[in-house]
Amino acid sequence: MKRRTLISGLMSACFILGACSDSASNEYSQKFDPKVYQDFITIGQDYETLNYLISMKAVDGRVTTNFIDGLVTYDRYGQTVGSLAESWEHNEDNSVWTFHLRDGLKWTTRSGEVYGDLTADDFVYGVEYILDPSHASLNTEMVFLLDGAREYYEAKEAGEDPSMDMVGVKAIDEKTIQYTMADGGKPYFISAAMYQAFKPANRQFIESLPDSNGLDGTQTFGNSPDNILYCGMYLMGDYSKDSEKTYVKNPNYWDPENVTFDKVVVKAIRDNESALEYFERGELNWAPLSATQVMAEQEKGNAYIVQRELYKTNYVLFLNNQTSYSDDTNKAMSNQNFRKSLFHGFDQDMYNEVNIPENVESVRASTFTGVGAFITSDNQDYTTMGGLAEHQDYPYDKTLAEEYKQKAIEELTAEGVSFPIVLRYTYKSGNETVAQQAQLLKQSFETNLGTDYITIELGEYASSWYTEVRDAGTYALHTGGWTPDYADPINNLNTMMSTGQLNNVNDLKQGLSHFDMSVYDEMVNTANAEVVDVNKRYELFADAEAYLLDQAYVIPLYRSGGTYMVTSVNTYSKPYSGGDSSYLKGWEVLDHAISAEEMEGYRQEWIAERQKLGFNDQ
Repeated sequence: MKRRTLISGLMSACFILGACSDSASNEYSQKFDPKVYQDFITIGQDYETLNYLISMKAVDGRVTTNFIDGLVTYDRYGQTVGSLAESWEHNEDNSVWTFHLRDGLKWTTRSGEVYGDLTADDFVYGVEYILDPSHASLNTEMVFLLDGAREYYEAKEAGEDPSMDMVGVKAIDEKTIQYTMADGGKPYFISAAMYQAFKPANRQFIESLPDSNGLDGTQTFGNSPDNILYCGMYLMGDYSKDSEKTYVKNPNYWDPENVTFDKVVVKAIRDNESALEYFERGELNWAPLSATQVMAEQEKGNAYIVQRELYKTNYVLFLNNQTSYSDDTNKAMSNQNFRKSLFHGFDQDMYNEVNIPENVESVRASTFTGVGAFITSDNQDYTTMGGLAEHQDYPYDKTLAEEYKQKAIEELTAEGVSFPIVLRYTYKSGNETVAQQAQLLKQSFETNLGTDYITIELGEYASSWYTEVRDAGTYALHTGGWTPDYADPINNLNTMMSTGQLNNVNDLKQGLSHFDMSVYDEMVNTANAEVVDVNKRYELFADAEAYLLDQAYVIPLYRSGGTYMVTSVNTYSKPYSGGDSSYLKGWEVLDHAISAEEMEGYRQEWIAERQKLGFNDQ
């Protein structure tokens, strides 16, 4: 049956800041064209590849999401709606999912010409491409949801020639694609189907691309805007790396009446702080505000400052227990009491006040998974279930930190470790806000725990943290987060397993930490085996995450979002949840800047409509 899925993800209010003075003298006079959306990136943050089948990076996804549609998506109210698929159903145990494509779907070249029909086989080929180890796709774990996919990949990796017939993806006919799950039913697969791992690709086009190695073009797919086909709202127009680029409407798009903008312009600017100048000239439709800018605008009585919604992603501090620079650091990071002293000795409020000068408590985090990421059918938040019920309080506690510090000193001294422990933390050069946060991170740890116990060494990297720092092992602390790609806790928790994307005990050039997580692995696998009772499944996963926190393998930093902006975009017109906040379908841009009061009105209308649909926003 086709059904409306209760979405994970809880969008919070856009809070009104207290601009008490008469705002008439602070009205923004610039006008915006509602048919042209003007966005920005900062220089150095342009996309790396348009090959959506191999990439999982946000800088790539925010571009390709508007070029390539998936089977389904979310609307602004959190309902699952068809995209390339017009309908779908699953069998009783959710182990077989069948999608029916719309009539008349077309592949389009960058020049706007029809290349050919988009068919069910394009979804089969997308999976086949990802499962070829030579393509080094980062999306394989997602595709391993399918029956036989992992075995196929491992056989290819071993030099064998397996058949795609063993993989749980099949084109029943030109308009019907069927997926069979691995290891039983996957009630959450409908949300996974939104992810780029299950987007289509045209075999003939990709294999016909020129390639310098004399073989087919599978390695050059996506290395330029001309080397992809488009089935989404937009085509790449004018483009220059780290400069301005434009998206133009796809003349062959299946749903033209819901394409809001005639053109999208993405500027490359120096830094986030300079966006406000562009906004005030009407050259950007929104601008984030730094803490300094917020305070300055408040002093002017600016009534247009809104606090952005809180997202379903928590950022945490990862701890590297296999640094290349200090055995003492590695021994300390491997000691539970040392990690717990860090866990309770970190003051999130101090760290976050750079971005959130008002209401900093609103972004406090106490878990690895973000609030609202996963919601049960009876509206219970996953982060309050099972063992996570004991992790509702603010983790910062100087008394506890001191207790664990003394235990760690005793245990590590017995192992011959010398103090202070040196913890290196690196950040991207050229970003003032990030540099300030790094200084506050250092101040928080050293003030609360003492420089006789730890010292934080700060350093900068120029371009790629992964190649310059991670691969060299010259760090002890690193910030990061994981946004779930589908509505089930396994998508978050498997990243911290012994061979996960964020923790890898075997390969020091994979993951951000390198702990042996055998106890945690067993807990996650036990939870993942529960496929009948969703509430029980969530409770078991919550117990596993509680273990992750009790062991202090990660340190919560903040809830994503909650920062401030000025904008002419109705926040509540955007798709409610899902893979990408950059998906532009259905957005409403007004011809004027939106005041905080006006945005609150949109929010109330949005809540009322969701309540009519059966959602219960807390």
